[in-house]
Amino acid sequence: MSSNSGNRMLVDSVHLEFGSRVVLQSVYLTAEKGKVTGVLGRNGSGKSSLFKCVMGGVKPQNMFIRFGDEASTDYSHIGRRIKYLPQNLFIPKKMTLGEAFSLYGVDYDGLVTFENKFHNYQRSPFGSLSGGEARIAEMYLVLMAESEFCILDEPFTNIAPVYVERMKDLINDRKPDKGIIVSDHLYEDIISVADDLFLLRDGYTFPIHSRDDLIRHGYIL
Repeated sequence: MSSNSGNRMLVDSVHLEFGSRVVLQSVYLTAEKGKVTGVLGRNGSGKSSLFKCVMGGVKPQNMFIRFGDEASTDYSHIGRRIKYLPQNLFIPKKMTLGEAFSLYGVDYDGLVTFENKFHNYQRSPFGSLSGGEARIAEMYLVLMAESEFCILDEPFTNIAPVYVERMKDLINDRKPDKGIIVSDHLYEDIISVADDLFLLRDGYTFPIHSRDDLIRHGYIL
């Protein structure tokens, strides 16, 4: 493995179609250690499909992934290099928080330091948490787990605004150690936390350099 293989990930030429419906066409996306890449797009634009293609949950007709200068065609190691927060809760409801944190190699005490309400939840199953509590715990888990990159799909869903701000702070705290890709319908929060920004529209990604670009693409008025 080359010395810079963990610093930058390139996802390129992603083409995904279901029957006659083309979802993604020549989609391009990058993540870089020390940066947050934001992905914006309307409902149904294909953001979650793109992330599932990267993680192997959906098989695209075409996709190219490169880590640094290392071209990758074997995706069996993706789960080690990229940690993924999907749009829906993913930890089994019967698994306790302590078991999940042990599985991911993350110190549970760190979660308690982040939010004291979790101090007596270590033996609690995820299914006993509120949707917002489970989302916070899962997002903390993904951000703190050892990996080169992480993908956060709709991380701010169902959590109170005060926790959105705290999770944004945690994203900024973690970005020196990994490349982070994040997407959410709360686009102002994505804009505020992202170093690089892409808009997914009509199956293509467009680099966004200013709010005027989002207006020009019709994403915001």
